[in-house]
Formats: sequence, C-alpha cells, structure tokens
Amino acid sequence: MGKIKITSICTLIMIAALTFSYSVNAQTESQQERDYKVRPIRLGLKLGFPNLVGGNLEYVTPLLNDRLAVNLDYSTINSDWFMADEETDGTETTNLDFSYLEGGFNYYFFKAGKGLYGGLSYNQMNFKGETNVESNGREGKGNIDYNHNSFNIKLGARLGGLFYFRPEIGYSFSHLPKTIEYQARYEDGTTETETYDFSEELASADILFKGLMVNIGFGFAF
Repeated sequence: MGKIKITSICTLIMIAALTFSYSVNAQTESQQERDYKVRPIRLGLKLGFPNLVGGNLEYVTPLLNDRLAVNLDYSTINSDWFMADEETDGTETTNLDFSYLEGGFNYYFFKAGKGLYGGLSYNQMNFKGETNVESNGREGKGNIDYNHNSFNIKLGARLGGLFYFRPEIGYSFSHLPKTIEYQARYEDGTTETETYDFSEELASADILFKGLMVNIGFGFAF
C-alpha cells in the first residue's frame, strides 16, 4: 500500500506541474477573446469522501485573469439518519453527528473559470455522539467527540456553463484514522477504553483511509 500511496502522490504532483507549466507558457487570454461567460458564482452539491454529501460554493476572482477561485465545502449530517446502528438484540445503539468544513483556492490552468484546475485546501471534520456499550454483562454509555484537520491538494475539472459537472480527486496529508478510542462508563461506576471502527461503520474501502479524496459535484453558475 505504501508504494501505491507514493505513486498516487507523485502522479498528482506530476500532472499538476505539467499543466501549470503549460498554462504559464501559453499566451494570456484576454476577456475580448473569450467566447463564453465566466459566471463567477457557483453554487452546487458535492458527493464523495471525506465530505460525504454537502453544499459547495465557489467564487472566481478577477485575479490572474479570472483563473484564481476561492472554494468552500460544508456538510452536516445528524444522527436521525446517519450512522444509527442498532444490533438485532437491541443492546447496542450508536448515534453520531457529522460535520465537515473545507476552504481553499482553485487555479484554472487553461481557461478562465472552467476546465482543468488544481487546488489547495484545509478541512476540519467532527464526529460527535453517544453510543450504548455492553461488556461482560455490564451496560454503559460512551461519548464520542473526535476532530480531524488536514491540508489537501486536489485536481479537478469544471465542465459546463450555466449548469456544470465537477469530478475531483485529491490527497489528504493527514489521513482519517480507521479507528478512534473513547471512554465508556458503566453502571457500576467503572470506565474502560473502547474502540470505534470508522471503516466498519462507514462500510468504506481501506484505500479511503490512506489519504485519498474523491468526489463529484454539480450545480449552477451565475
């Protein structure tokens, strides 16, 4: 897996470097030469990992000939319909709220505000909730409150005009752990350290816990 991870990072860096070099050497595109409208405000929806599902807002600034954009992703999912896991015997229930916030910059390599782009971003995600646990005939409760932050690099493409489609891949420099530990308190007053398994609860492939970021988005531009 180490070789796969290193190869993936190198591939992303090489693609970004080549496209950036090409765009720097290309002739600067003036507003009069464009046959399309930039539509700087983009509002849409993103589905993927680690953001799961949420809103996306992008604004293409006038900087660098309308090629530099600021980007914001936000997701929030409550335990009423996310990660509510009930065992068949009714002895274990987990309610977990999820929130995700990511902000950064996108640079469009070839055209103003559209086509292939590279991005740098920083995200923060939080898992917070309560779980009922049972051990050796004892029942108790545990509180989960976990925050995870990371810097990321991305490569994506915005395709379309008024209505657009956006595939995107990236790499997170701080991987989301497969498991976290939390304290459970039992009815007899004792406490124990328990483990919550994200890979099992999210039913996600192991590769997603190696830094891979992948999502698709769509929305409207104004």
